[in-house]
Amino acid sequence: MARTLITPTRVTLAGVDPADVDVAAEITDGNMFVYKDGRELYVMNGDDASLQVTIPTPITIGKGDLAVQDTIIVIPAGKPRRIKGFGPEHRQEDGTVHVDYSGTTPASVTVAVFD
Repeated sequence: MARTLITPTRVTLAGVDPADVDVAAEITDGNMFVYKDGRELYVMNGDDASLQVTIPTPITIGKGDLAVQDTIIVIPAGKPRRIKGFGPEHRQEDGTVHVDYSGTTPASVTVAVFD
C-alpha cells in the first residue's frame, strides 16, 4: 500500500476540536501531508503503550553527503501531542512530509494536520 494523505484543517477563531477532524493513522505504510510552513501535526496515542513518531529527513549535507538525522517524537500511552516546526529538511521530493509510526496498535492512533 501507499502512504495515506492527511488533508489539513484550517483553524479559525471558533477553534477546532481535534477529535472532530482526526483520522486513523496508517501505522503500516505511514501518512503524509503537503509541506507548508507553519503546519501542525496532531497525534493522539490512544494505546496503553508509548508510540514513536518518526519524521524522515531526506536530505544530506556537505561534501561527504552526511545524512540529516530523522526527527523522532515519543508519545506516552494515552496522550496527545501537537508537533510543529517542520522545515524544508522534512520535505520529500514530492513536496510532502512523511510520518512513520512504531510501537503501538493501529486502531488506537489518530492524526490530524492543522493550518
